[in-house]
Amino acid sequence: MSEYKMLCMGCMEPLSEGQDVCPNCGLSVNAGNLPSYLQPKTVLDSRYIVGKLIKSNGESAAYIGYDNTESRKVTIKEYMPDVLCQRAKDGSELIVDQNYVVQYKNYMSEFAELNKSLARLRTMSHIVAPTDMFTANNTVYAVFPEIEGITLRQYLQDNAGELSWDQVKKLFPPLLTTLACIHNAGILHRGICLDNIIVTDKNELMLTGFAIPEIRTANTDLAPELYDGFSAPEQYSASEWEGTWTDVYAVAAVMYRLLTGCMPPEPMSRIGNDSLMEPNKINPHVPANVSKVITQAMCLSCEQRIQTITDFVTKLFDQPSYMTQLPRGATQTIPIQDPKEKRQDPKKKKKKKSNAGNIAMIIGAVLLVVIVVAAFLALISMLLPDTSGDTETTSVSTSATTAAPVTTAATTETEATEVTTVSSDETETTTATSGTLFVMPNLIGKKYTSVVDSDTWKGRLEFEAIYDYSDEYERGYIYDQDIPEGTDLYPVTKVKLYVSQGLAVVEIPDYMNEDGTRMTKEEYVALLDDLNIKYECRDVETPDTLSGYVMDVYCAQTGEGVGGEINVKNGNTLYVDISVFSPTVDVVG
Repeated sequence: MSEYKMLCMGCMEPLSEGQDVCPNCGLSVNAGNLPSYLQPKTVLDSRYIVGKLIKSNGESAAYIGYDNTESRKVTIKEYMPDVLCQRAKDGSELIVDQNYVVQYKNYMSEFAELNKSLARLRTMSHIVAPTDMFTANNTVYAVFPEIEGITLRQYLQDNAGELSWDQVKKLFPPLLTTLACIHNAGILHRGICLDNIIVTDKNELMLTGFAIPEIRTANTDLAPELYDGFSAPEQYSASEWEGTWTDVYAVAAVMYRLLTGCMPPEPMSRIGNDSLMEPNKINPHVPANVSKVITQAMCLSCEQRIQTITDFVTKLFDQPSYMTQLPRGATQTIPIQDPKEKRQDPKKKKKKKSNAGNIAMIIGAVLLVVIVVAAFLALISMLLPDTSGDTETTSVSTSATTAAPVTTAATTETEATEVTTVSSDETETTTATSGTLFVMPNLIGKKYTSVVDSDTWKGRLEFEAIYDYSDEYERGYIYDQDIPEGTDLYPVTKVKLYVSQGLAVVEIPDYMNEDGTRMTKEEYVALLDDLNIKYECRDVETPDTLSGYVMDVYCAQTGEGVGGEINVKNGNTLYVDISVFSPTVDVVG
């Protein structure tokens, strides 16, 4: 008997021979998954055993699994956008809908790149990152280690449905630090919620549930997976921009739920009449500063919201000064001076006052003498005839200009004021230059017209489109940008967007419909136009096919037909044979 038959497909714990029901999880040994998913006991990559389906969304399906090589439990994630494909009758390979081949490949590439990026961050102890990836069954699989622990939702239920600020501030800092590092690597989560945070046996938080952007945004080709109360408002529209501020909203919403015991309202219900109450109005034990920061981080406006996790953490754990913590009308304790000090201080102060008065009198006398002398000289100069020439006057003026200025109390105050003003301006300029106004979003995979028509970046970004063929992205979609995602930006920044004119090399589409009938010339030509394929139609006489149907296709440059590749960028031409009904005598007779 093979090894996998001795394991429960629900929990991967060993089963004794003859057991029909697992004593650990209660799953029947004959239980299976729905036909759309891999069946239990399926072996992948000659190594991994697939078990019970854990969860699925519009992007992927996750199964409990077992690694025969390492002899340990794992989680196997299969790229499976169920609106774009379906499972073959043999129960393994995915068959892609012909109308969504390009989207399927694009999203699969995103899925693979996301998990590759996460794998590079697997040394971080507060995320669940893949340990292996491979392709099979016309899709991609990512393998994750099993983490011993419970979800934050379960942890909350075990703690009376609410946590104190002291508990939260001990749990979250390591996770927030890790999330900031993930953002610096250009990765956004977009799905932070109670179910995607695991509390380990060591009482540490780990972030899981990463997914491609399209599954966490409404109105895309995939069925969206949004989390009520935790997803940011911009995720409910494909035309809005998502960034680090999107995860800031979700983290703040999670803290809101933990500290208040109440679910935050859905963002769309807050538009027009914001019903969000500050946390400390629900739970007075929440510190005022913490309450204010969480509320600001859950602002509906992306621009007014806290932009980065780093800023969020800084403000969240910033301790206000003693005076700002005192409520209005609070009694303050003033330290009482020692009686001896009181007896000694008046003498010292009196002595200083006396010295200061003497100095002031001396300075006043000197100034008076200077003023009298200056007035006397001015009077003499007015009475004496002017015998100096222009040259002498110029000389005196120059001498007066270059002479060291006399410092008076008035000039000192003016200069000090000017210096202070310059210093303030310099400080403001430096702050404006060094402060992060917003972060460069990831525009790759977005439709170019949607980007330029959006009001989100008006006054922030200017776009320059560069068109070329792409190996991955369909026509009109952005396949690259010259400023990397996550870069700090300042208005107005010019961004070069590389827009696809279509795939450089495409698969020659089939001219047969699913029901076995031939496409008409109009139907097939429309398909070729969508793929940017250059074509030339040729009439072919047919005795048994009506006119106007596609009989065959052929690319002279590659020598390939249906299912082969044609290089659109190089201008390869596809010859399309169109039927012209020509009945023979035998057929008529």
